Amino acid sequence: MRLNIRTPTQAKDAVKKASAKKSASIETIDEAWTRIFAMKNSDADRRKLDEVKIAMESGMIGREPESITKRFSKAEALRLHKVLAEQQKAEMLRKMVEEMPSNYRLVLTAQDFENMVEKAAQEELIVFDIESTGTDVWADRIVGHVISTTSDDVHYYVPVGHDDERAQLDFDYVLEGLRPIYEDESIKKIAHNAKYDIQMLERAGVKLGGLYWDTLEAMKLLNENETSYALKPLVSKYLNIDSLGYAELFGNGTGFDEIDLDTAVAYAAKDGDITYKLYEFQRYHLAQHGNLLEYFETVEMPLLPIVSEMEMNGYVIDREFAQDYGDQLRKEAAASYKEVQKALLPAYKRHVDKNNANPPIYRGGPYAAYDPREREKIGRPVIKDVPKEVNLNSPAQLKAAIEEYIGKPIENTDAKQTLKPLSKKYPVIKELLNYREKTKLLSTYIDALPELIREQSGRLHANFHQNGTKTGRFSSTAPNLQNQPEEARKMFVAPEGYYIVNADFSAQEVRIIASESKEDVLLRAFAEGKDAYASLASEFFGKPYEDCYKNADGSDTEERKKMKVVLLMSMYGASKYGLAQALDITPKEAEKFLADFFKKYRNIDRFIKETQAFANKNGFVWIGDKQRKRRLPEARGNFRQYSPERNRAMRQGPNAKIQGLAAIQTKITMIELDKLCKRNGWSLYFTIHDEVGLLVKDDIDAQGIQDIVDVMTKSYLLDGVANGTDVEVQRRWSDSITAEEYL
Repeated sequence: MRLNIRTPTQAKDAVKKASAKKSASIETIDEAWTRIFAMKNSDADRRKLDEVKIAMESGMIGREPESITKRFSKAEALRLHKVLAEQQKAEMLRKMVEEMPSNYRLVLTAQDFENMVEKAAQEELIVFDIESTGTDVWADRIVGHVISTTSDDVHYYVPVGHDDERAQLDFDYVLEGLRPIYEDESIKKIAHNAKYDIQMLERAGVKLGGLYWDTLEAMKLLNENETSYALKPLVSKYLNIDSLGYAELFGNGTGFDEIDLDTAVAYAAKDGDITYKLYEFQRYHLAQHGNLLEYFETVEMPLLPIVSEMEMNGYVIDREFAQDYGDQLRKEAAASYKEVQKALLPAYKRHVDKNNANPPIYRGGPYAAYDPREREKIGRPVIKDVPKEVNLNSPAQLKAAIEEYIGKPIENTDAKQTLKPLSKKYPVIKELLNYREKTKLLSTYIDALPELIREQSGRLHANFHQNGTKTGRFSSTAPNLQNQPEEARKMFVAPEGYYIVNADFSAQEVRIIASESKEDVLLRAFAEGKDAYASLASEFFGKPYEDCYKNADGSDTEERKKMKVVLLMSMYGASKYGLAQALDITPKEAEKFLADFFKKYRNIDRFIKETQAFANKNGFVWIGDKQRKRRLPEARGNFRQYSPERNRAMRQGPNAKIQGLAAIQTKITMIELDKLCKRNGWSLYFTIHDEVGLLVKDDIDAQGIQDIVDVMTKSYLLDGVANGTDVEVQRRWSDSITAEEYL
């Protein structure tokens, strides 16, 4: 027999293991919790651990059977939290069904449905909600309708597509039965995120009429600083009604069609119930603040169906052009890539060789390979692979290559801050920027946008958010049309028989600055039809107007550029450092420039200071004729005590008044443009910053263009300043000609 004799070290290890095993077997759960809580735990983990400890102590859950012989660990506790969460979810759903109010009704029979329709037809105000398999208008389908009759506070759910053994009413039967209710303009309708419901109905062939209130958009007006505009968090916060969101109850990826009918009615009918309660809360509080209620009812709500229609119309994308242009860009990008590698690769190899010659500690990288035997011999890693290219997407490699190439260190590889200045001296840097521009165009626009075309319509459909910013301006997503470069716009073409007409507000924000500040030189410039920036520059620098306007090639003069930058940045509360960077001057020069500017233009200085003083006293600023508020609670406080949050809020005040009024003007004008479109068989195409696009018939004449100009300039008048607009016509979005050239 062969004896297994342990070395002294092995024996010690065995003793330690045995001791640990014994400790695990005698450690109590309380001792284990003490040990676990003594660890470094995140706030989220600590909350989970607390919940598990309480649940275990109350007997709700026990330990994992497979871990019972092991020491209780933090990992097991966190796994138990998932089990606990599922138990809690099941319990919440059970209670939701058991405790469902008696005024929540599940409609499964034709008689009950007809009674509901008859009751709804007599209502002045109802709540409606579309339940569906998901949140994608173009991919998901309707599985149920929520109708709340507000006069008797009854909330119905009509399922039409749930995976439940109980029979449900036919989809088309229900849709046709509800059509008169949905399309009746005299029945006012409330919804949360109404645009989705409108579009789901439209895809089913029903055009909603009588939309009166959207609690999502109303909350953006009531408090633009909310972190979430989902229905459940809002009612939990403002109405003190405990409400869990869809994902919390059913999990992400679960379609509402998978929910059993008893649970579905408890959940869906509650949506109608709390939406109405939230409407009552919002209506009361909007009425307490200036003219917010009137503005919401007369501007935001009439605009919402217009925006929905604009989204549903979508955009025709020239796929053939996108393919050809993409191929061209790929060739150009490849050529630029080749030139960049040709110049920078030798420099990067020199950099690697230097590191190989005497590396104190070499930590490796994407091109490094180590030979363990040689590492043992020389005491440090040896690079065996020589880099075959510079990874242009690696800031570290690119920075090293450029530094070696130009012979000096650089701060980073940021295009605007570092590379553009270098490109004036080094052609390879210019070629690198060219490569970046081409590849970004391809990946973000030229290749990406055609992939967003919907099979159902053959068009691209963007999402417009009419209160996408806190000042009330529009934003858009999927894609972001506010940020389409000229090259990407080339893919957008008018449908056969139509033109794209761009109408933008000429110098919209500057006219608003003139109106709000009453600065004489600006008021005079607009009254005389002169350029505002050149007029400012002429007076500020003491030069003739013509010398400050444009260069012979049409570019800005230095004087006009400086005035444009300082005027707009002053509305953002520009510091001397920001202005210095924008104008490529020293901070000291920028400080003097700002001081001289405000000394010269005292009304602009007064407007900014009065706005900031109001924000400091009240924690908000009014926008327009008290039509909106921009809440800036951080602006309050003692000026003498430094606070970056307060300083930032103070800078936002003047900008909010200017941008917010621009948003109001744009929205009111869009409503009037939509009326013009309806009269002529046209449609709204987009809204981007100070620009509105229309699809007009290709026989538009001088009167049609004049009608557009009149709506743009007369729908919302500024105090003391006339509006201006520029109109362009095109078949392809980027290939525009002026209205005068067209006529």
